[in-house]
Amino acid sequence: MNVPGIGELNRRVKIYHTVSLPDERLGFTKSSLKEDVLWGKLEPVGSGIYYGSRQVESGVTHRVIVRSIPGRTRPQDFKGVTEIFIDGTTYRLRRVADLGGLDRFTVLDVEEKGDACSMPRRPWIQGN
Repeated sequence: MNVPGIGELNRRVKIYHTVSLPDERLGFTKSSLKEDVLWGKLEPVGSGIYYGSRQVESGVTHRVIVRSIPGRTRPQDFKGVTEIFIDGTTYRLRRVADLGGLDRFTVLDVEEKGDACSMPRRPWIQGN
């Protein structure tokens, strides 16, 4: 994988570090601990990577490249469940790595989260 060129980090990336906190109804509520907004590059993964990740139930659909910032976007800074929001779409973080071991860019392998409300109606099922 190549280092991004000038002008390739052209998408606004919002990184949410979330945690589940207990609530008064004996359940859990998701709460955002920290939010980072920075520039990044979004690219879909190739078919070989996609189908290989499906075999191990990983589900990687896209790759996000962001600049490595100590304390914010280095691979060791992504603890717990993290969600990424780009151009109105939410992605779930699957893997984090340093790009080429140079400590300049961080690669995030993510899975696009589907929206249950956007599923088309099935007219052949009664009561739908």
